[in-house]
Amino acid sequence: MEILHIVGQQKLEGTVDISGAKQSALPCLVAALLTEEPVTIENVPVIEDVEVMLSLLQELGVAIERDGERMTLHAKDAVAMPLLGSETRKVRAAVYLLGVFAARFGKGAVGLPGGYAIGPRPIDLHLKALERLGIKVENESGLYHVNAEKLEGNRIYLDLRSFGATVSAMLAAVLADGTTVIENAAIDPEIVDVATMLTSMGAHVIGAGTDEIRIKGVDKLHGCTHTLIPDRLEAGTFMIYGAVAGEVTVRNVIPTHLEGVIQKLLDYGADVEVGEETITVRANAFKPIDIRVFHYSGYPTDLQPIMSAALLKANGTSIVTDKLYAQRFRHIAEMRRMNAQITLEDASAVIRGGTTLANAEMECADARSGAALTLAGLQANGESTVIHAEKLNDSYVDFVGKLKQLGALVWVDEVSE
Repeated sequence: MEILHIVGQQKLEGTVDISGAKQSALPCLVAALLTEEPVTIENVPVIEDVEVMLSLLQELGVAIERDGERMTLHAKDAVAMPLLGSETRKVRAAVYLLGVFAARFGKGAVGLPGGYAIGPRPIDLHLKALERLGIKVENESGLYHVNAEKLEGNRIYLDLRSFGATVSAMLAAVLADGTTVIENAAIDPEIVDVATMLTSMGAHVIGAGTDEIRIKGVDKLHGCTHTLIPDRLEAGTFMIYGAVAGEVTVRNVIPTHLEGVIQKLLDYGADVEVGEETITVRANAFKPIDIRVFHYSGYPTDLQPIMSAALLKANGTSIVTDKLYAQRFRHIAEMRRMNAQITLEDASAVIRGGTTLANAEMECADARSGAALTLAGLQANGESTVIHAEKLNDSYVDFVGKLKQLGALVWVDEVSE
């Protein structure tokens, strides 16, 4: 277990290089299973969720060559070994393997996927999408079995604009006979990134980034080299830090992916300067604002906890509403230990900012809540601690190291539980 120590009232100043997108990396790694030829992926973030996925792929027989953030996967000798829940529970993206197993091997089994405990996230949309392609899915004690003699293209309407279900449908449909149309598809930049890699492998994907994606299936895919887009959620995290505690420049970003975050920071009173591949955010005024989380291109749910921490400094009352994930507010109980004035009303947090925060010992539930508690600690008087800070590694590359580069007085102790 790791304990993160944070000395409050520190000014941040400097530049953070943004890593590759986690939400692109995981499905792209799984997509390498769709071909027998080598696939090279660059700008892969070295985070815990990626390490878990690489371990799963190696168990399936995928050979992996690593050179920093550049990884080459050889899946020629891969087999559809059953992956038990004890192996898949650590990463939700394991669900993507179901469609890939059916598309390449005609069968496979994957245990119930895990991931952040942020409320119910059923995989029924994934399963319905796969079934529309002719894939039979059976659940036996939490182990999902897929079987398919032949995948057939079809129309797939997603009841909700689900990122994960869109990815699952894409990964399977590229090797299906005929044309697949995914309606009400997710439009996140990472969907476009995955589609770009699949296209580089020989797939025919049109419309990624819109709510209708058309895929004409091919007989086989080939290898490719693909560079992942920057992680907009990591960038957004450090942008919010800049708005609260000084001046932070995020480098190697795509500013258009962050327009929703930029607008809220402007509303908050921060100064924002946008370059071609950089965004600089300076603390200025701290105004109360209301935020309603929504699918892209709305304000991202992943950044809701971090912005909630920023609003502790605003002079007035803010309301943050997140109806996507019921338990995304678990950081609030920990912030109350610091004298934060926050109440929960249904799916909204009412934040009465401007009060002096006291140092406290807090517990991290997941990477995003950990980043939020760290930001709260930077605002408090004295030294605060965050228990289970190792969970930050699930989504952030060297989070503590990057904070130190900005001038934060933070350090980590490892203790046995």
